[in-house]
Amino acid sequence: MELVLRAGALALCGAFVVLLLRRSAPELALPLSAAAVVVILTVTLGFLGGIRDLEKAAHDSFGVSDLYTQPMLKCLGIALVTRFAADLCRDASQSAAASAVELAGAACALGVVLPLLTGVLKTIGGLL
Repeated sequence: MELVLRAGALALCGAFVVLLLRRSAPELALPLSAAAVVVILTVTLGFLGGIRDLEKAAHDSFGVSDLYTQPMLKCLGIALVTRFAADLCRDASQSAAASAVELAGAACALGVVLPLLTGVLKTIGGLL
């Protein structure tokens, strides 16, 4: 809960400053917006450590293979980076670049899950 409040406060402060800067120095608005995103992500990284702990616990307790957990975590990272990069491109009025970033993110996510899909298909093939 505290993390969300911190992130929200940082985002609102950054948005307010960006709105003020757009009038007098519009070229500084995008770098300031990107800096606000980096600060929020830095604050959030400590919380994401819990996800790695959950992955380790699943591996230790239940024998869940990294073949299943690694693609999921990588896809999460790809989705987050893609979303932030595309939003920053849209803030800079670069919708074509935002679409290209989203396409690249989708292609990367597909590439990451291919080993997982191969494993699932082999399992299904073994059952038949």
